[in-house]
Order: sequence, then structure tokens, then C-alpha cells
Amino acid sequence: MMRRRSILNDEGTSSRVNVTPMIDVVMVLIVFYLLVGQLATDRRARIALPSSATGIEETQRTDPIIIGVTIDGTRSLNGDAIELDRLEAQVSGMLARSPGTPVRVRADKDTPHRFVRPVFNVLRDMGVGKIELVTEQRP
Repeated sequence: MMRRRSILNDEGTSSRVNVTPMIDVVMVLIVFYLLVGQLATDRRARIALPSSATGIEETQRTDPIIIGVTIDGTRSLNGDAIELDRLEAQVSGMLARSPGTPVRVRADKDTPHRFVRPVFNVLRDMGVGKIELVTEQRP
């Protein structure tokens, strides 16, 4: 007796859809987004900002110059650690490239004033007229 062969379903192939390549692609995309998410996180030091009932919402589209001061006195400029003696040169260079860039100071709410005051003194001596102190809005 002769066997019939179907054109649609060959003996060597299965009628099921192979989802393994699709799962591989999805897993690669998940790993990609997890890695990009980690790289895009805020590089600044963990600073608990003070709260304020008044203030102005951030509406500027330009990237500000952000100077961070942690509770132990460590200073950072746009997320990178910096010493106080190099702060003036770095900030003045940034302001020379893009005048009018806002200068913001992010200080931890528990940081002693003796760590924050030298930053304000350097900015004042440079002639920075407007310094913004970053706070969280009080509910």
C-alpha cells in the first residue's frame, strides 16, 4: 500500500510554531533595557534634599551646573567628585562655554553649614549672581 504525502505537513517537519528565537530576542531586549536603565541612573551622590513650602518649579530646558555637597563634606560637580580648589576653574570654564547656565547647589539637609558655605563663597567670588538651592517640595 502506498502512503500519501501531504504538501502542507511533511513527515520531517512539525506544524507547531517554533517560539525559541522569539524568546531569545525578548530576553536580549530585557537585558538591554535593564543595562541601559542602570547606566542612565543619576550618578550624583545620594543626597536627602531639604524640603520647602515655597519655591519655583524647574522649567529650564538647559542643563544646569549642579554642585552637590554630601553630609560628610564630599563635593561633586555634575555627579563627578571635585575638590574645592578645582571648583572655580571648572565652573568658570562651563560658564564661559554657555553663559547664563543656572548654577544649582544640592546639599543634604543634614550637611553642616561649614561644608556648604565654602561653595557659596567660591561662587560669590567668581561673580555668579544667581545661585539656586535645590529642595524638595513640602506636601
